[in-house]
Amino acid sequence: MLKRLFFLLIAVATTVSVQAQTIDEILANYFENTGGLENWENLKTTKVSGKMHMGGMDFPGTIIAAKPNKQYMTFSVQGKELVQAYDGETAWTINPFMGATEAQKMPEAEAKEFTEEEFDSPFINYKDKGHTVELVGTAEVEGAETYEVKLTKKNGKVEYHYFETENAVPIMTKKVIESGQMKGQEAETYFSDYQEVDGMYFPFFIETKIAGQSFNKITVVSVELNPEVDEAMFVYPKKETAPAVDDK
Repeated sequence: MLKRLFFLLIAVATTVSVQAQTIDEILANYFENTGGLENWENLKTTKVSGKMHMGGMDFPGTIIAAKPNKQYMTFSVQGKELVQAYDGETAWTINPFMGATEAQKMPEAEAKEFTEEEFDSPFINYKDKGHTVELVGTAEVEGAETYEVKLTKKNGKVEYHYFETENAVPIMTKKVIESGQMKGQEAETYFSDYQEVDGMYFPFFIETKIAGQSFNKITVVSVELNPEVDEAMFVYPKKETAPAVDDK
């Protein structure tokens, strides 16, 4: 009887601990601790420079992004520049490793990743966006206690985000890969080395693991907030004539 009572008290204590923080309080703490919700809402453009480590090699690159969902990514691979971009309508690439020296439309599966990615955090005004958010409970992530948050986007896709309970910053996200050779496998992305940039905080080290194995690592060198951006860089140069890249 005493043993049962002990485990019952433990279960109740755990439940009370989780419920002590509502999901909206957790998100409010996250935005407050990383620079304030107003600053996040006022963020219009970013420029992130760094290097990606993958397959035993380092690839320096830059990602320029702008609201609502425009991107321009360039990476140096074996002395050649690989470009991937999205102008809000068309996702395109310049891939010298596919024999292309001019911009071409991305294959549909690859393009989908760009078209569905938004500049803003999905947690900003998530209700207005049609997303639902649920506090699942607590979970341990690499020795740290976290709040496990389930995000169901308007399109039905599900992600899990893990916010460290002490500082309310996300240290890991988890979702299922939907296309490519690794389709159906679970990808975990870890965030660490948070640093301050103009009063806001960003992770300067990001690692993605698939099936528990490290897939790639990104070391951020610099982050620029609201830099002046020429909108023309996002625009697909040949919307009418360029064929799609063969993804086979």
